[in-house]
Amino acid sequence: MDHEKPAMDAEALMRAIEKEHEAMMHKLDALDKQEARFEKRRKPLPEKIYHVTTRQHAQAILREGLNPAKLLLEDEEVVTLSDDIDFAIAVARITQNTTQNNLVVLDIDTQYLTPSRVHNYLRTAEPDNPNPMDAAAIHEVHYESTIPPEAIHIVKNTK
Repeated sequence: MDHEKPAMDAEALMRAIEKEHEAMMHKLDALDKQEARFEKRRKPLPEKIYHVTTRQHAQAILREGLNPAKLLLEDEEVVTLSDDIDFAIAVARITQNTTQNNLVVLDIDTQYLTPSRVHNYLRTAEPDNPNPMDAAAIHEVHYESTIPPEAIHIVKNTK
């Protein structure tokens, strides 16, 4: 019975694994440094932030909580929130493909959010930009977990 020689001996395999591990640790260190820079720019969360949804979804959200959903053109699943109601309404009109009359503004009590699952995205105002969505300063929040029903309240219908 002939035994085939392994393609790589144990020592070579261990060296390859160690090299791969070292490269991965280098990437993780770089990500940690990038996150540290981002943290310095992080805006503290206000007591309340907003999520806008359709009337059809609002009652289920109030009963079951607000679950993460996949972002358009991205792989991550998050709950999108904003500290600006008008911005939240504008985003919902686009993403929900509906009219303003069919939307409900929900406020989220941020004391229920786990800080390590909150990611802030800040953009400074561009007052000379003719597009109102691009001209405004934005504080958008992505939350990586379900927001419990007790943290969610209806602010207003958008009629």
